[in-house]
Amino acid sequence: MTCDNCFNNSCGCDPCSHPAKYGCDFDIQANPYDASIWNVTINGATKRVKIPKIAETDTKLSTSYSAAALTYNAEKHVDTITGAQLGGLINVEDLRDTETANADSCDLLVYNPHCSECGDGCKPKNARWKNYHIPDAGDCEVELGDDGYYRVLVKDDCGCIRECRLPVMASGSTQISYIRDSVPDDPDFPWYYGIYNDTINLHLRENAPAFFGKYDLKITVNYGIQVVHPTPAPNTNFRSLVVPVIEGAEVDATMFSSILQNQSTVSNSNPGIPWGTICMRGSLVFYVPKGKEASLHHEFRLRGFPKPAQYLTNALDGQRVPDSEAGVIDGGRYTMSRLNALQIVVEPARGTSNTSPVTDPERSQLDPAVDVYPNVG
Repeated sequence: MTCDNCFNNSCGCDPCSHPAKYGCDFDIQANPYDASIWNVTINGATKRVKIPKIAETDTKLSTSYSAAALTYNAEKHVDTITGAQLGGLINVEDLRDTETANADSCDLLVYNPHCSECGDGCKPKNARWKNYHIPDAGDCEVELGDDGYYRVLVKDDCGCIRECRLPVMASGSTQISYIRDSVPDDPDFPWYYGIYNDTINLHLRENAPAFFGKYDLKITVNYGIQVVHPTPAPNTNFRSLVVPVIEGAEVDATMFSSILQNQSTVSNSNPGIPWGTICMRGSLVFYVPKGKEASLHHEFRLRGFPKPAQYLTNALDGQRVPDSEAGVIDGGRYTMSRLNALQIVVEPARGTSNTSPVTDPERSQLDPAVDVYPNVG
């Protein structure tokens, strides 16, 4: 070894007159036969040292679905990156399979909206999620399918879009109720004597439950009037007036009434007709607002000599004709009538009634009687 001028050495050994026994070198190497052993060499002497077990901390990146976050466990700390933080860094167009730049208001994100661009087997070619804006109708027209249905898109109970079939006429879109029968001679629906008023409730709630309370209702009323002139009755002119009445409204005969009028007489000149019977048919249409009931107001009146301007009255007015009289030919005691063959057709609608429409002005002179098709007579 080499000593300095002060006879000191850097190894702490004896003075130069006593040379150091070992060198100052130091070395650590892994034991080639046992990974848990280190070979430590100090001043030329080698020792086998067992490596102590040291607690280690692994770094780990995990996801938390409940917290919607990424959690990074480092050796000395934990970092949490929330989904909102990640989402704030990402735009839709940054995703690999999208082409969504320059989106417009109300655009939809649709996978391969260009269906006509097909590859092999009509699979999407270069398919991407892209912006799609529903185009205006233009000349596009929905055609009726061979099965009698249109195809439409609707939302199901979960709010998802699905295709459904829409029939031209919805099932049960018309409800026909036969309220009074049309058998001509039997007395099963009563006949009544003389003049009277009658209220006929249509019972829309019960007769059209599928529509009532959901829509306005279009009501078509078809009915018949029968008048019988027994031999004891005087010759008369009768008038049957039917007015539809909506629940809560007054009877308005000025605009809504249907009038059937005729004569009920006995032919004195022809004994082959011992009594007279008249049958007439009437029809009217009106709208009932949603949730309202309706009825028919029927007025039956008779006029005759000696005071034709006044109604003929009789002690029998409004009384039901007994079946023993109504069911016998010429068995009545006075003019008798009935409103029968009553049928109502109920349809859902969104209707209004206009009692002040635009009309032509009244004229004092009508046009000459010129045939549009030549008269053959």
